[in-house]
Amino acid sequence: MNRFRKMVTVVTTLLAINFASAQDDVQISFDKLPQKAQDFIKTHYAVADIASVWKDMEFLKVDDYTTVFNDGTKIEFYPNGDWKEVKSGGTTIPTKIIPSSIEQYISKNYPNKAIKDIKKKRYGYEVELVGGLELEFNSKGKFVRIDD
Repeated sequence: MNRFRKMVTVVTTLLAINFASAQDDVQISFDKLPQKAQDFIKTHYAVADIASVWKDMEFLKVDDYTTVFNDGTKIEFYPNGDWKEVKSGGTTIPTKIIPSSIEQYISKNYPNKAIKDIKKKRYGYEVELVGGLELEFNSKGKFVRIDD
């Protein structure tokens, strides 16, 4: 019986720690974003169009920030404020945030396709065009391959 109590105590403690550390998303105000993220939004979007701002917590530390706009556009930021992913909500993604080599490649090879989603990855960029075609580029913006 003593062994059973110890096991129950350990399991309960682990569940409590997991629950306390996995707070998930917490809604915050725009001014609570890192300064880099605030500057990015002010440069490329209208602050007045923001529907909500979220902070994702993992193990009591910020994993990322997410800003959602009224038109459905969604921007995720790393904890330091650098953008991580921009998803278009029906509008086009501002070309100023897309590396010029990627923009040129898409304009030349897919002239009638708009960029729907762009993600920064460890190895470079992943771009999804309207219609679902996904392209991968290295960190210098050079085309690598079409992602299946």
